[in-house]
Amino acid sequence: MEKNTKIMWDYKGKPDFINGTGAYLEEKIIGYAGSIVIPLLLAYFIFTSKVEWNYFQMITAFLIAFDIGGGMISNSLNSAKRFYNSSVKKDEGITGIFLKNKWLFSLVHIHPFIIGIMFDSGNWLYGLKWYILFLLAVLIVNLAPLYLKRPISMLLILFANLLNFYFILPIPGFDWFIPFLFLKIITGHLVKEEPYRKANSIH
Repeated sequence: MEKNTKIMWDYKGKPDFINGTGAYLEEKIIGYAGSIVIPLLLAYFIFTSKVEWNYFQMITAFLIAFDIGGGMISNSLNSAKRFYNSSVKKDEGITGIFLKNKWLFSLVHIHPFIIGIMFDSGNWLYGLKWYILFLLAVLIVNLAPLYLKRPISMLLILFANLLNFYFILPIPGFDWFIPFLFLKIITGHLVKEEPYRKANSIH
């Protein structure tokens, strides 16, 4: 381990359900930077007519892109790994109980249904296929022993990418969706990893 870092599980401060309580400024900047990358790509698609969406579809697509892109990065932050792999504290309330439950947090990611129905003429089958596969991956990683969670999660992401590229083809404008959804949840949220902190940090 580098001399200027240490492993720290304890944290204090106002609950931060996005980046993890106690996140450094630079961690927050990196997390929020991730949230604007895909929306910028979608803006390019819209202005160059690569996709033809109405205003409601545009808003929905931007919200999904913000959530998936930002969440993929934020879930990998040391502050988030510390926060989401620690017990719920009293001041985190019902929100903490819900978001720190890896099953519940995963279940609410119904994005595949939204994308299939709204952007592919009511294609609920696309959503059903991916939602089932996604929850199956969640189940496998949650049941895996700690020392195998990370490699198993990466194996599942490999399978998901291949399915997305060659078998359950992506909906136009959302080629990025499945790979990043799996990175956000299957590795980012579900895999417990040592959270590093600056060596001079008190909490």
